[in-house]
Amino acid sequence: MKILPKTRKDAMEIVYNILNQGDSRYNAPEDEITLSESLVNESVFLEEREIPLMEKPINAFKEVQWEEKFIAKYILKVNGFQDNQIFSEIMFNGNRPDILAESPAKKIAVECRSCRVNKILDYLFSVDEVWVITRGLPPYETIPYLKEKMCLFVFRKGKNWDKVIDLRNKRQDQIKAVKPLVNKL
Repeated sequence: MKILPKTRKDAMEIVYNILNQGDSRYNAPEDEITLSESLVNESVFLEEREIPLMEKPINAFKEVQWEEKFIAKYILKVNGFQDNQIFSEIMFNGNRPDILAESPAKKIAVECRSCRVNKILDYLFSVDEVWVITRGLPPYETIPYLKEKMCLFVFRKGKNWDKVIDLRNKRQDQIKAVKPLVNKL
């Protein structure tokens, strides 16, 4: 289901809820504004996808975010990726996505739970999609009193992606203009 925020305020709320998920370590108002404006002006598209039902994993791994990573890998395999095309916690463009999947046809970065907002645009310069799997009840659990289910959100380049490129170039020019001044100090 495609998510089309009508106003900047709606977009800010969506971005905050998906990426911060109540974790104040990831508050970044300037980046939230940039991504929100990118959603409103259709530089970036966002959709929510259904997480398919699956069997509960037999082994409970002890790594951080193991459940979300298990689910991400499962969904990637359903979408045609092979085990040797799915990587956990590797360096990529100066960041470390929770999962990076790379085939000859497609490249996907996956973040599990909350993440830095600027990662979305940073990743989109080099991947086809950025997935965010939110915390919540996994698709193989049915606990009636827990209302929040785990969700899968997909960010991808929109029809006005060139506006994001222009914004990045403008910021790089501003940094270049300040750099000589800093060097003189």
